[in-house]
Amino acid sequence: MKKIFTLCVGLTIALSSWAQGFVFQFQGKNLADGETVVIAAEEDLFGDLSCETNSATNPNDGLVLRTLGSMASSGSATLQITSNDLNPSSLQWCMGGACMTLGSQTSLTKRFSAGGVTLVQFDAVGITSEGLLTATLRATIGLESHQVNIVFVNGDYDSIGSPRASAARAAICRDLNGREVQGRLLPGIYVVTDGTSVRKIAVK
Repeated sequence: MKKIFTLCVGLTIALSSWAQGFVFQFQGKNLADGETVVIAAEEDLFGDLSCETNSATNPNDGLVLRTLGSMASSGSATLQITSNDLNPSSLQWCMGGACMTLGSQTSLTKRFSAGGVTLVQFDAVGITSEGLLTATLRATIGLESHQVNIVFVNGDYDSIGSPRASAARAAICRDLNGREVQGRLLPGIYVVTDGTSVRKIAVK
């Protein structure tokens, strides 16, 4: 009986160290699996319009993957662009090491080392059109997988609930008086919230 108990304890310790777990976080808050992060276009350091999951001034306050265990391990992640109206000059993804440029590709998969905090660092630089870019990021470590939806927004887009903005359906757009706005946005400043983030967007 003692041997069986010792074997069970050893197996439990081995499994807990192997399946350490991880979460996506945005601005320090844990995201539920499949949750959406909405990020509005802003001028970058060079004066170009860009959307970034992690700002240059405070990258750890952006979108990160945080492992819950103490041991480093390797994982894989796939970034899938589901729609892109923004016409950026470049799309770059630097998760867990070397940067990858998407070019005309709509999907990229890479391996990364996970331990502590891993920055996602997905950027759309040199945005020249109004609209949305929607993407999904799925990460897998061991047997565990989680997904986060990313929505980049520039200016006026027809409706947050439109079919092409399906990844942003959970988002709510309000004017500066706090009134919810639906349909086409008129010129002005709006606040977009999705339960995990709050962003201002300017419609010209």
